[in-house]
Parts: sequence; C-alpha cells; structure tokens
Amino acid sequence: MLKTIRVSIGVGLSVGLGWITVRGVDWGLAVDNLSDTSLPLLGVGLCVFMAAALLRAIRWRLLFLDERPSVARLFIVQHEGLGLGNIMPVRIASELTQLWVLTTRDGVKASTAVAAIGMERVVDLIASSSILAIALILIPEMRPLAPYIWVTISLAVAVIIGIKVFAWGGVALQSRIPFIGSLANSLSSLTSDRILLVKALVLSLGYWVLIGISAWVIAIVVALPVSPVMATLVIIGTIFFATTVPAAPSAIGSFHFAVVHILGLIDIDKSDALPFAVIIHLLFFIPPTILAAIFLPREGFSFRNWYPETKSADLS
Repeated sequence: MLKTIRVSIGVGLSVGLGWITVRGVDWGLAVDNLSDTSLPLLGVGLCVFMAAALLRAIRWRLLFLDERPSVARLFIVQHEGLGLGNIMPVRIASELTQLWVLTTRDGVKASTAVAAIGMERVVDLIASSSILAIALILIPEMRPLAPYIWVTISLAVAVIIGIKVFAWGGVALQSRIPFIGSLANSLSSLTSDRILLVKALVLSLGYWVLIGISAWVIAIVVALPVSPVMATLVIIGTIFFATTVPAAPSAIGSFHFAVVHILGLIDIDKSDALPFAVIIHLLFFIPPTILAAIFLPREGFSFRNWYPETKSADLS
C-alpha cells in the first residue's frame, strides 16, 4: 500500500511538472531546434558521457577495501543498477541491484559493498556541492540559484556528520548486530584514509567535468547559448533535483522541468531549453538501460518478476 502511494505521488508529480514544463512552449521553434541536431556531435557527447561513466567506475573501485572487482566489472554492475533504476518505480532499485550483484555474483561481503555504494554517493555529493559553492562565489549569474545551492551544501554537511556518528556508534553494536558492526568498521576505515578520499574526490570532480562537457556538446547541438561551466552547473542541479524529488521511472517530467527551470533563471526561453532537456535526458538514461537489458539477464535477474531468481546474499 505504501509503495503504491509513493509511486502514485511520483507519477503525479512527474505529470504535473511535465505539464508546467511544456506549457507556453513554441513547438515550431522547439521542433526546429531538434530537427537541426548534428549526429556526429551527438556521438561526441555520448562518447564523453561514457568516458565519465568509466571514470566513475575507477573511482568506485577505490572505495572497496579488501575485495576489489575490476574496473570493467564495476562499470557493468554500475550500469545494471542505473538501468534497472530507470525503469523501476522504486528509487533505491539501483543500489539494491548493485548490492545483489556484488554479493551473489562477485562474492563481495555485504558490509563492504554497502560501504562502497554509500561512500560513492557521499563523495559525489561533496564534489557536486563544492562545484556549486565555488560557482556561487565566482559566477554572478549563479546568484538566482543560491537557495538551491545552500540546500545542497547543507545536505552534504548533514550526511558527513551522519556517517561519522554511525561509524562511531555502530562499532559498539558489533557483538549484537554483526552486519552493523562490520559496516561501521568499513565506513570508519574509508573515512579515516584521507589519501584515498582525496583521490576519490579528484576523480569525482573529473567525472562532473566530463558530464558537464557532454552537456555542453549537446547544448551546441541545439544552439543553446551556455558556457561549459554553466552546462555543468545546470546538470548538477538537475540531477540533484531529479534524484531527490519523487518521480515516475526515468524521472520523466521532473528531469525536464529541472533543466528548463534552471535555464530559465539565466533567461533561456522554454522553447530553446526543452530540446536540450529532451536530448540530455535520452543521453543520460538510454545507455544504462540498454546495458542493463543486456547484462542483467546474464546475472540471473528476471525482468518479468522484478527480482533476482536466486536467493539474496546473507548480510553478515
């Protein structure tokens, strides 16, 4: 019942935000912008995007302590989770899928996998918050986005504090709840290794730079007058919004709303912003979905039943 209510809210919000997004759009101009797209430039944008995904897999490998799957393997697992998350109405489907694959197929301890998955999200949040904070200081055009940026920064600080508290308190539960104790130990080891965290943060910054470049290439495709820096900031803000607010699968509607709304704050017309939002959404969501469709059945995952055919790993 709760799941149905949550899904209904997400779909409702997506429909509402989508309607707000397309209301008042000059469809003739929007279609013209889409029809003038350059396939070679789209290919360049896709290649840069996939290079960013590879960099993300390299960063993720750093966050595994004892058992480290290869970068190629993590690249596949990452996209299996992302792709399934795109079509599922449950937001955490991506993380649960990655956890299941790593523990049942790769033999990674559940506590190690959970710590690596969680720390990846945290490092991403810190990197994106840092980029937004620097932009707020250095770029006057970012001032209208100040309230959103401060929310992101506050969330990053709260998450960091929460992890430290959990790592400190969870160890005390080692004898009573072994999994919680193991997870706390893993998080404590990761957060205490400053060199590792710096490397992960640098790779995260590189990841967001490449994501921004791919978005900028798409902006060129639709003749959108934005700089590489602004394209990066738009995408960071959009992804934060799309992954925070309840939405339909693939964040349809909410993703487009965020892109159009943020570009509107810097005086980009809806009719120009919407084609960019459509293409960048397809770029971000189609590749992982295709890779998941190819590789998840090989892992023993049943799309028909929406759960793995084999038993989940024992969390110990």
